[in-house]
This record gives sequence, structure tokens and C-alpha cells, in this order.
Amino acid sequence: MPSRPVKWCPNHRERFLFVVLRCGIWLIGFGYLWMEAREVVATRQITNLAVFALLFALASYQQSTSRWFFAIRRKDVALTCAHASNWMFLASLMAVGDAAQDVFIASLVSAGSYASLLPVLFAIGWVCNLFAVLLALWSMEIYLPVVFTNLAIKQIPSDE
Repeated sequence: MPSRPVKWCPNHRERFLFVVLRCGIWLIGFGYLWMEAREVVATRQITNLAVFALLFALASYQQSTSRWFFAIRRKDVALTCAHASNWMFLASLMAVGDAAQDVFIASLVSAGSYASLLPVLFAIGWVCNLFAVLLALWSMEIYLPVVFTNLAIKQIPSDE
């Protein structure tokens, strides 16, 4: 008699790890916003490039997962992954926009002109970055339940 997969049901340890992972992602997001607020003064672009690359890689992974679910005929799950990927890709574009604006602000500061516009430009840059982080967090909030419920290793009952 062939054994059949058992529906995945998380135990207390898995639920705890899921909650810790979700909280950790939010803490990382807030930590990044704090670092970005400090970086506005220094205008270093290393973190902007790294964040863009990370968000773009995550969007690519989510899109690959979506294609895999389409291949196995799980259209509802595939669409959820695709939506999460779209939000993450938009977040990566917002990160690039923030980096471009930081370069623009640095050129204005070096030229010494338009000093009255700098506070407004800093605020716009911070809001752009805030939206990037919120979009990335929203994408992960959509995507994590898919990973934990549909990509988990199914346990096969023993024939005892």
C-alpha cells in the first residue's frame, strides 16, 4: 500500500520560528531605516547599492518560485508569489531612486546652490526610502506564509 503525504501542520517550535522570522524581518527593516537616516548626512552609496541588489535578488527568487508553482499547476499560490515579487521589484526600484536622489543632493551641496531646497529633498529621499522598506516588508509578509505552508517538506507516515 503506497504511503501518502500528510498535510503540513506546524508544531509549536515551527510556529515560534515563524514568528521570530517575521519579527526579525521587521527589525531589519527598521534598522535599515535608522542606518539610512544616518547615511543621508554622509551620502555614501554603498548601502544603497547593496540594498538594491538584495531586493532585486529577492524579487527574482520570488518570481522563480511563482514560475515553479505555475509549472505544478498551483495557480492560486503562483499568483500570490507573483504579487509578492512585483512588490519587491517595486521596492528595488524605489531604492535605486533613493540612490539617484542622494547623488543629486550631493551634487547640489558641492555646487553650493539651492541650499533652501536641501531639507525638502532630504525629506523626499527619506519618504522614498521609507516606501522602499515598506514595500519590501509587505512583499515578505505576503510571501512568507507561502513558503512555510507550500514549500515545507511533507512528512510521510510510516507503515507501522
